[in-house]
Amino acid sequence: MNTQHSVNAPANLSKRSLLRSFVTAATMGVLMLGVASASADGKKEGKGSYAITTIAGVGCKDSDHCTGKLDVKGDGKFKVNDEGDKLVFLSHVGAGKELMMKDGRQHHTCGDEKGEGSKIPGMNKDTKVKLTVQKSALTFPEAGKEASGKAPGKINFLGKESTVQVSYKVKEEGGHYTVKSASFDFDYTKHTGSQVCLMLICVRPTVNISIKDAVIEASK
Repeated sequence: MNTQHSVNAPANLSKRSLLRSFVTAATMGVLMLGVASASADGKKEGKGSYAITTIAGVGCKDSDHCTGKLDVKGDGKFKVNDEGDKLVFLSHVGAGKELMMKDGRQHHTCGDEKGEGSKIPGMNKDTKVKLTVQKSALTFPEAGKEASGKAPGKINFLGKESTVQVSYKVKEEGGHYTVKSASFDFDYTKHTGSQVCLMLICVRPTVNISIKDAVIEASK
């Protein structure tokens, strides 16, 4: 027994040592691949949340001509990338990936988990909303200070583009920019071609988007 043990032990140790070396090498390979990918991408990314509000009712073209007003509200999340001369805000709204409507309106707006059943023409599980703002139109505050203003932006939704005016207030904090407030209105019918209705109840064309709790990693 002692002779057998003395012969097998080095072999087992050798196998374990080889296994450890293989696992270590594989782990380091994965880590290096991750570092290489991040370095190659090189984009500054931020994130935040937003609230969507409008109303619905009978004959609801605007707030002055709307019978039986109903609030239409939701909360969403977005990512923002610094793409050189512009900031790009992106939210995955299809199938409710990054948008949650309130008061039972989730399915009618975003569709089910497969993106099916939305009352918005063209909405599917892959639908995203993109807001692009040129950095040259923005005022970037100095370290520790705030800045505010208005800037034009381009909304891309359902394959169509429209222009919006973004009001914003931002503060520089520790090397990044915190959005204290930002909002804009957009006419969704410029993207859908018609109002979104359920029987006689229609959603007002103008929708307000209010951005909150956003951190932007960007260079001036």
